[in-house]
Amino acid sequence: MFAARCIGVSLAVFVVLYVFLSVAISRGWALIQRVFQPRSARGSADLLFALRVLPLAVSSLVTLAFTLPSFLLLEPRSTDEAIGTAPLALGFCCLILLAAGIARAAVAQRKASRALVKWLDGSILMESQIAESGSAVPIFRTGSNAPTLTVAGVCLPKVLVSEAAVATLNAPELRTALRHEIAHALRYDNLKKLVFRFSAFPAMADLEHAWSEETEMAADDAAVSSFRDALDLAAALIKVSRLGPQPSPELTTALLHTSTALSTRVQRLVAWDKVRKPQTGGRWWYALPAAAATFMVVVSTYSSVLTRMHAVTEWLVR
Repeated sequence: MFAARCIGVSLAVFVVLYVFLSVAISRGWALIQRVFQPRSARGSADLLFALRVLPLAVSSLVTLAFTLPSFLLLEPRSTDEAIGTAPLALGFCCLILLAAGIARAAVAQRKASRALVKWLDGSILMESQIAESGSAVPIFRTGSNAPTLTVAGVCLPKVLVSEAAVATLNAPELRTALRHEIAHALRYDNLKKLVFRFSAFPAMADLEHAWSEETEMAADDAAVSSFRDALDLAAALIKVSRLGPQPSPELTTALLHTSTALSTRVQRLVAWDKVRKPQTGGRWWYALPAAAATFMVVVSTYSSVLTRMHAVTEWLVR
């Protein structure tokens, strides 16, 4: 009975925090973005990703670092106290939520893996691009059954470029387009999408859409280092769009992402000299000292925090 109550209380605390934070983030992410005003597309994408995974991260941290230890250390093992209706119902809801997230992630990963195997059939390794970070990103030349330009793979991302792309784009356009896809691969954007699928919550669709748009802008910025590059990438986007729609699994990242308007990206690239911004984070980095101070306070008062957490769980059980 002790183990059952421990699991029930832990799951109950997790789901309550997760739902509360998810609702708060889904309602307030746009305001938070305006307040911190990231100075680049990359900074904005990083902020949105942090907000999207915040409910899962905080709920897991509180459950594992506070709820579980407080119950194990302070709850008497000899009591025959029942689990309670509230922890039982909330724990059941938590299991449903986690199962839904695991199922969504597994289905998305399976579809992406099957598509990648199909696309790589008969492909040719063109090169392994060495980025400034020292990471090597393999580039495969694929047949007509694959998307024009895309990044596939979650933990080991690969850039796929089709015969149609090679035939349509000239050398500078293809080079900048590949740099765009390599930027996605180096930032593990497909892995981030998998995390989104796992941390299921229906009201997060708008935030995920905004993150996807900012990610495309950030990859554009990473691919462009001059006005000439910007024009080449804009031309590549237009030419690829004329090849027609090419749907792909959600755990892939194509050059022309359907969620981001083509005209917006092209106009931004054409005005590259005017819209260019430093590739740094925004004001949200200013929150790090406050977070560090909070961490130190929690560590120094950990025992009293566990006592208060145990009081909360006792109230929940009753």
